[in-house]
Amino acid sequence: MKSTRSMRMLAACFLLMAVAACGPRSTGTSNPATTKKKFYWVQGLKGHPVHQLTQIAFLEGCREFGYDGEIIGADNDDLSSTIALAEQALAKGDAAGMAVWTGNPGWNPFIEKAARTGLPIVLPHFPSPEGSVPGASGIISCDPAAYAAEAAKEIGKAIGGKGAVAVTQGSFNSTENLVAVTFAKTLGDLYPDVKVLEPQEETFDAPKAIARAVSILQANPDVVAALSTTGNGATTWSGAQRETGKSLVVVSMDYTRVNLDLVKDGSIHAVIAQPLWEESFGAAELLDRIVRGESIPWWTKLTAPFLTREKTGPYYALIDKVEAAIAR
Repeated sequence: MKSTRSMRMLAACFLLMAVAACGPRSTGTSNPATTKKKFYWVQGLKGHPVHQLTQIAFLEGCREFGYDGEIIGADNDDLSSTIALAEQALAKGDAAGMAVWTGNPGWNPFIEKAARTGLPIVLPHFPSPEGSVPGASGIISCDPAAYAAEAAKEIGKAIGGKGAVAVTQGSFNSTENLVAVTFAKTLGDLYPDVKVLEPQEETFDAPKAIARAVSILQANPDVVAALSTTGNGATTWSGAQRETGKSLVVVSMDYTRVNLDLVKDGSIHAVIAQPLWEESFGAAELLDRIVRGESIPWWTKLTAPFLTREKTGPYYALIDKVEAAIAR
């Protein structure tokens, strides 16, 4: 894909990064004079629609800052398969930096090993306390606890502070676990008459996820709302509503076209716009800064707007650009 003026403008419009007040930190052994000009994006479930959006954003960032970009990762969610591909890329010796989509401490040995070679490693999307991922240079993401608390306030208000709320996760990982815990605590504090069910795993298989949501509704007839901590949740819970005939207040993640359409037609209440484009484009920018010898903060913190029907317009425009990039 060739860089275009429109995509650069898009990146400028949507790259709304607010650097966290963590202070700058040393980037260690990175070499600003390196002649290597390739950044790698490492991510499992490579063909997932949400992941495709992040990959395009990262490649746009690579072009913007003068690097080749390459996407590596397994087509499934098997951690060991993607780590093996990352090991192969590291062994090639052509990397100037890597952005690794983690969410699992199983990545830590690889990241520490890669960093010992002097390779800058940036972690998009999944917040981690400084020092918890040895060798990582920094993270770029929103604060899941903040958007989980907002979701609790909005759902509690929408259901009038009564009833039960289901919670489902794509998988049990550090970020989704934090969202589920924060959501339940905030909702309980604000609306003590609301019962929050224990989180259930959706999986990333749509028919199985819908069946699981249907079973939750059948076992808990008092459920009036649902939070899904994953982008597939919009499809999961709109499908469960169709199959059971129940009407729920549903909040899910991510501004894919499918999800925006479900908000627009009223099938779900809202999506949380995790800053997928911004954090992925921004990962390339952070790697470039490290390569050039700059210090970066541990956490580059972004925002995640709560999108109801009237707020979806700008995100449709972004998806139009992403789909055009996929088609090229």
